[in-house]
Amino acid sequence: MSMSRTEEVNKMTENVYKGILDQFNPSLKNFVTMGKHYERALTGVTVAAKGYFDALVKLGELASDSQGSKELGDTLFQMAEVHRQIQVQLEDVVRNCGGHLEQGSVRLKTKF
Repeated sequence: MSMSRTEEVNKMTENVYKGILDQFNPSLKNFVTMGKHYERALTGVTVAAKGYFDALVKLGELASDSQGSKELGDTLFQMAEVHRQIQVQLEDVVRNCGGHLEQGSVRLKTKF
């Protein structure tokens, strides 16, 4: 039994889509994997940054206790506050980025 022209075109189209997906899916998986590695690296940076922040605050406290280094202590507190704000923004980016990667991966897996 021979296929009709419509069935033939449909089969060819499906084969093209399958070929594209076979090439696309490994790249997508790699993209998601690299995104997860990136997120873990940023989490590591966050942990180190919190340690840095704590040390900066401690130095500020010690410097503020001394009359001669009060200005240094104030400056260290200002640096610590700026660092804290940057850290909060970084954590938001990491949270959002990770969520978007996961959502995109789930959507594409469901779709294809």
